[in-house]
Amino acid sequence: MKRTGLGLAGGLADQAMVSFGNFALNVTLARALPAADYGAYSVVLSFILVLNTLHQALITYPLSVQTAPSGRPLAVALLLTPLCVLAFLPLLAGATASVGQLNLLPAAAAALICWQMQEVVRRALLADSRHAPLIALDALRYLGPLAAVWALRAHLDIAGVFLAIAAASALAALPMAARLGPAWRTALPGLRSEILAHWRLGAPVLGANLLAALSTQWFLWLLAWRDDAAGAAALVALANVVAVASPVIFGMENILVPEVARARDRLSFPGLLHLVRRRGLMAAGLVGPLFLAILAAPGWAARLFYGHDSAYAAHAAELRLLAFAYACYLAATLFSATLRGYRASGAVFRMQLYPALFGLTLGSWLTWRFGLTGACVASAAAGALRAGVGLIHLLRLRPLTAGRPALVAP
Repeated sequence: MKRTGLGLAGGLADQAMVSFGNFALNVTLARALPAADYGAYSVVLSFILVLNTLHQALITYPLSVQTAPSGRPLAVALLLTPLCVLAFLPLLAGATASVGQLNLLPAAAAALICWQMQEVVRRALLADSRHAPLIALDALRYLGPLAAVWALRAHLDIAGVFLAIAAASALAALPMAARLGPAWRTALPGLRSEILAHWRLGAPVLGANLLAALSTQWFLWLLAWRDDAAGAAALVALANVVAVASPVIFGMENILVPEVARARDRLSFPGLLHLVRRRGLMAAGLVGPLFLAILAAPGWAARLFYGHDSAYAAHAAELRLLAFAYACYLAATLFSATLRGYRASGAVFRMQLYPALFGLTLGSWLTWRFGLTGACVASAAAGALRAGVGLIHLLRLRPLTAGRPALVAP
């Protein structure tokens, strides 16, 4: 904390709790639900995650680069979120219908809108570096559903899981929303112009986020549509193991985007590379030992999470491939966050475009032909491609950096 600053430590601590809550919830469900039910839940959840990335581009990304996001900008973002959800509902309906669970739509829709409202509040607190309330509210949001599912794991219902997520998200968003007061009144008159402003800033990021979501979720959807529910469940279950790196991956992104955005006017190119290198070494030090352990003993890692007799432990090669894929995701996230900080939306879009094209073409064939193994090979190749393209565009930032030397603030 002394070397990196309280903001970095607080941001990573919060993201660690968020990722732990998601991870533990997924592991609990994978243990408690039959493979077919867990596969259906995972497919619907994957669509919610994709819709969350679209909301992130249009609503929370513009909020994150505001200098004072906790007043009127926060109220505007909260008002715009239900409008986004209305546009997203047909896609969510298609997701539930695709797994024969259209009855899940009301609960999944409630989880979607409440989750996105809470994420708006969360991003505003992150941008303001208000880590104490952030950690408290995120504890309610991400540990609350885990506690509910753990208590009711003998009588689990997929719709009930989504309703628990919705309830916890709503409770976590209410304290900040209730304190906005006059900001609500000032936000309403200019809402139409704010929609246009958010679109201008977020539209380039929207394409990149959509492509990123497709390249990561597409293989899961193919397995489900291939009528391979067990393969879809195994892909998510194995990804849960390597997702131990998620706190660092998402935490670094949450911190690096506003950090670079604030400093870009004074950062020289060597200073920028120094900042990215330092954050990258810190991230590698945190997750490197975990990846090495998974690569060395994948069967042991799977049994550690899912029990000694778990069928997921038989997929050692696939787990190694996913560990490599997540290491590439970490590197790509550092590059993408830096590019977002410079508002280099075109570069971020290309970072996601080429892996998405690979996934939709050769990756689709690999998944359809070889099932779970093909999906893991495609994921690893797409991750490596994304990291390589990101590095190329990071090195092209030189003309956008300040001409004079600059110190990187700790």
